[in-house]
Amino acid sequence: MSRINPLGSEVAAGFACKPETADPEKPIMFAAAQIFICDGERCRSCHSDDLAGKVRALVKAMGCDKGDDRIKVTRCGCNGACRFRVFACVYQNGNARSYNRATSFSAWKRVHEWSDGQWMELIASLREGRPPESLREFRVEDKVYYG
Repeated sequence: MSRINPLGSEVAAGFACKPETADPEKPIMFAAAQIFICDGERCRSCHSDDLAGKVRALVKAMGCDKGDDRIKVTRCGCNGACRFRVFACVYQNGNARSYNRATSFSAWKRVHEWSDGQWMELIASLREGRPPESLREFRVEDKVYYG
């Protein structure tokens, strides 16, 4: 019996989500940006839905799941940022055409409170290489350390 992963690909035997056939539009080592959503025990207790799955569906609906503008969503373990509740961080690929050094890394708090529209604004801003203006209250302040 074959299984289908959230992106619609048949899953290889013995894996949870690895596609049976590699999609050349989704090379594992390239994404224009990557969103890491904390799925540690404390963050997971703040919400009951599959937040990463929801964001992946929005990325796909906006056409950012393939090609040069691909945005990868990754569920990760604890980021050690529990004080921010459900935490997400975003990295932009320095080789992506939408790369903007000023927004190449950002960290976000209470992302479980975001509406689909707010997630879509973040996704669009990554695709366009600009900061998402209406999400400022959720941005974790950047802190630069000098040696």
